[in-house]
Amino acid sequence: MIKIGPQAMELSDVLNAMPVMAWSTLPDGTADFFNDHYLAFLGTTPESAYGWGWAAMLHPDEREGVTRVWAALVASKQPGETEARLRRSDGQYRWFLLRANPAYADDGSVTRWYGTNIDIDDRKRAEEALRRSAAFLAQGQTLTETGSVWWKPSTQEIFWSDEAYRVAGYPKTQQPTVELMLSRCHPADLNDVREMVSQAAEDGANIELEHRLLMPDGEVKYVRIVLQNIGADRSAPEFIGAVTDITRRKTAEEQLRRSEMLLAEGQRISLTGTFSWQVDTDKITFSNELRRIFGLSDDAVVDFDRITERVYHEDLPLLADKMSNVRAGSDNPDYGIRLKVGDQIKHVRVVGRIIKHLNGTTECLGAVQDVTAQRLAEEARDKLRSELAQIARVMSLSTMAAAIAHEVNQPLAGIVTNASTSLHMLSADPPNVDGAIETARRTIRDGNRAANVITRLRVLFKRGTSPMEPVDINEAALEVVSLLSPDMQRHKISLQTELCETLPLFEGDRVQLQQVIMNFIRNAIDAIGERSQLPRDVVVRTELGSDMAIQLSVEDTGCGIAYVEPDRLFDAFHTTKANGMGIGLSISRSIVEAHGGKIWARANSTMGATFGFSIPHAKSDGFSVASES
Repeated sequence: MIKIGPQAMELSDVLNAMPVMAWSTLPDGTADFFNDHYLAFLGTTPESAYGWGWAAMLHPDEREGVTRVWAALVASKQPGETEARLRRSDGQYRWFLLRANPAYADDGSVTRWYGTNIDIDDRKRAEEALRRSAAFLAQGQTLTETGSVWWKPSTQEIFWSDEAYRVAGYPKTQQPTVELMLSRCHPADLNDVREMVSQAAEDGANIELEHRLLMPDGEVKYVRIVLQNIGADRSAPEFIGAVTDITRRKTAEEQLRRSEMLLAEGQRISLTGTFSWQVDTDKITFSNELRRIFGLSDDAVVDFDRITERVYHEDLPLLADKMSNVRAGSDNPDYGIRLKVGDQIKHVRVVGRIIKHLNGTTECLGAVQDVTAQRLAEEARDKLRSELAQIARVMSLSTMAAAIAHEVNQPLAGIVTNASTSLHMLSADPPNVDGAIETARRTIRDGNRAANVITRLRVLFKRGTSPMEPVDINEAALEVVSLLSPDMQRHKISLQTELCETLPLFEGDRVQLQQVIMNFIRNAIDAIGERSQLPRDVVVRTELGSDMAIQLSVEDTGCGIAYVEPDRLFDAFHTTKANGMGIGLSISRSIVEAHGGKIWARANSTMGATFGFSIPHAKSDGFSVASES
């Protein structure tokens, strides 16, 4: 046990009376005294703290560092201090400032060390809170790309936060000035910004503006600046505010604007408008294009009354049924209705989908496409298909006329015979009146028979004189291709067109020539259908021949005509098909030759065959097409 003399006892009383934690050690740093305040805080006995026992009360994170610092002080014989956490009697740790001073002998040696522990826990916590606040502020500024700014125009003092430096693109070592910031302004915005800054410095007006910065590397930034005057005297303003990098927002706004523009343009080009129907409230929203389709002005209220008054009356039950399905929660597949907009009847296609929102409401989103042009084109196509079918019928009967001629010749021959017999009977002496009358009756019968045959033929051939008009062979071919596209798709055949765009027009019967093109393509389909292997291709080609005649050909990859005489293909009733009649190509030759042209066929070098015709520009002498007389 360490003994304490009378003087030490008197010093001990003084140290115990001090309102701080005091202690002393031997010259080698071994602790031999702790005042009562110290021991009460630690909640331990002197014996446990003496020597190096006090180090056990240090926070584990600081224990090694404090003992190392204390050893260095003892070795240096110089005063010093450090900060560390000590464990209180209740187990909690608090921060202390540990200070130690040596007592020297006359010879300069250390006789003792005296020290105090000052509680700085509140200060440390305040510093940590301030550090965290500053860190949060800096992080918040970084995340929001917003820097803080302070400006006092009268003294030209300016403060920028780290983020403000980053936004402006200057190093933190650069002294901020008004001119420094203005030097970054985009030339197009500089005058406006300079004027606002000057006005603010003069009358203390607050600043709120957006403008562009032009960086040294050519990058353009958008910034938003907000400065508020916090000065007590308006004539001596003092501003505090923020500068925010809004480049991303501006870029996003521009992209959104472009997207909306593209969407609107896409709707305009495709004649498709969109709508939203809040089923629970019956609130309806139309896009601009849908308003145009319905013939509604931009400021017109869209409701069911406005909609139904424009729906064609015969289609109102269908619309009511579809709306009932939506109210029942069922999606409607697309359907078509007609609109009556002014004097115009529009055909539209409607598609709607139901969305269930998290708040329990139901919304129907959809699109309406104006398909009037498409419907008119389909009607024109159907009409053209009917005309082509009629042409095929007429031409087929024209070719078969020779086969049915005997049906007319037989009654005509009977009429001639009966007339001769009747004359002979009436010339007899006496005249055979009864026989002549009977013969006349037979003549009438045969005449009626011939008339009936002619009547049937006239009905079949009835179409009128074939119209002669300027013909664009490319346009005529594309119409036939459009008509036969479903057949091509059904047979999984790929059809390509290679059309010369500089072909001149020529005088002809467009429908009859389209019949020729249709015969060629249908024959190609049939020829390919007999082959199981690939490829399955058809090419429709137009060009200007070496003789300056307009040429059209249809090339296929079908079974070919290698073992057939090409000239015989165009003979009436000659066919290479199992179920063919041998009429189509014969009709086609008649049509082409009537136009002053030539028709031909050849086997391809690899597979399939090519059929084509050529027609001169100008109308040749004797040019005519078959028509009813």
